[in-house]
Amino acid sequence: MPLAAQDIKFDPTLVNQANFSQFARIVGQAIFATPVQPARASGFLGFDAGVAATVVKIDEGAAYWRAAVPQNNTFTSHGYIGVPRLVASKGFGFGTISGTYAKISNSGIKTWGGAFDTPLLRGGLLKPELALRLSYSTLTGIDVFHEKTYGAEVFLSKGFGPITPYAAVGRMRIDARGDVVFSGHTPTKITLTDKSSLNRYTAGVRLSLLVPKLVVEVTQAEVRSYAAKVSIGF
Repeated sequence: MPLAAQDIKFDPTLVNQANFSQFARIVGQAIFATPVQPARASGFLGFDAGVAATVVKIDEGAAYWRAAVPQNNTFTSHGYIGVPRLVASKGFGFGTISGTYAKISNSGIKTWGGAFDTPLLRGGLLKPELALRLSYSTLTGIDVFHEKTYGAEVFLSKGFGPITPYAAVGRMRIDARGDVVFSGHTPTKITLTDKSSLNRYTAGVRLSLLVPKLVVEVTQAEVRSYAAKVSIGF
């Protein structure tokens, strides 16, 4: 989905601290560095790479959106933000490290991040796996808006043949900064910031076929978001 730097421009007649904070929390949910898979520790030969996307429902008529995103923008499609990206994961026995990256076409905007999974309770034939995931992401390429996210989540998963359902609960931290420019004979600027903490509740399922792996998950945080991934690996 194309995204241009001019698609985010804070309107000084509409923006305030409350709607800036809501905007930052929703964008933070869109760029959150989920590798779209159950958290687990894989062996040294474990590797997985694929393409994923997170889709977040937004209200284009709400004050938080009108204050930050001009009309006729290319930021959304049919009332959704979509962030497609590349995802790769590597096992190290003691845990799994994942990285995500996206460069939005026709712009200089990038989002990248990573996650680290470490087991709390090793799974087995009859036991589920309990694991901790720590994550980080950042959004760059927009002059007037900068944002980072941090996450800590506990995942519970259990495989049943090729199907692995999983669920997670955790917290995400938003660290955002936006510049509001007032035009005039001598332009002035104020900076709004937001540092919010939100609960995250996630449920998903992975289907491991002969070659591809298919994963879908849904998350409830500030709003509801959906993510999917197609990957190959072992």
